[in-house]
Amino acid sequence: MAPLPIDAALPEAGLDAITGDENILVLALQPGDESLDCGGLIALSCRRGRQPFVMVLHDGSGSHPGSAAWPPDRLAAERERETREAVRRLGLRPERLLMAGLFDGPTPEAGPVFEAVVNAVSLVTWARDCNLVVAPWPAEGDPARRAAHRIAAEVARRNGLGHLSCAGADRPEGAEGWRLGIAAGLEAKRAAVAAHASQAGGLVADDPAPRFAPARLEAAFRPHEVLLRPPP
Repeated sequence: MAPLPIDAALPEAGLDAITGDENILVLALQPGDESLDCGGLIALSCRRGRQPFVMVLHDGSGSHPGSAAWPPDRLAAERERETREAVRRLGLRPERLLMAGLFDGPTPEAGPVFEAVVNAVSLVTWARDCNLVVAPWPAEGDPARRAAHRIAAEVARRNGLGHLSCAGADRPEGAEGWRLGIAAGLEAKRAAVAAHASQAGGLVADDPAPRFAPARLEAAFRPHEVLLRPPP
């Protein structure tokens, strides 16, 4: 499906209109996704006094495979530190973040590991009384985001939860949803993205290429975020 510009295609709505009084679980695949995809949603939720719970599945240890100075264990520790600082800048309390610590690699969409992850996320929704899961839109050509969507969809289906997808600069044709105005949280979102220094280039000197794509960064710094009804 061809992407459409979100500005011309989706109605704008506030957080209350989109999520109501639901308790939100933000499910991110990689450290940094929570800030890029829905940092504004997190910041606005914290400002209104209904803190979401953020769960990051992977440890991020595979982002710089060419670095000798930053082996996987060191990189995973750094990316966790960055994520904790990022959500602090968004206003999230430390106990509202869970780093699941899955080793960085392909995320299965079926099988025993998939089932284990679904069960773990389901347990978090129960323990934290979450009834709305916000997770990535399954972008074409991006198996990681597709897998994260598949996990969220299965958790929502099995537990009778709401489910929304966060998208980037474009939306697939026919997708329905909203632009969430995040002007009040945009400064916090920019600060949160900046906390992920290892992904911006320069920190890892022997493998310095930035891991945040320019188009994704551009979309992240717009005064709105896109929340879509997920595909069936």
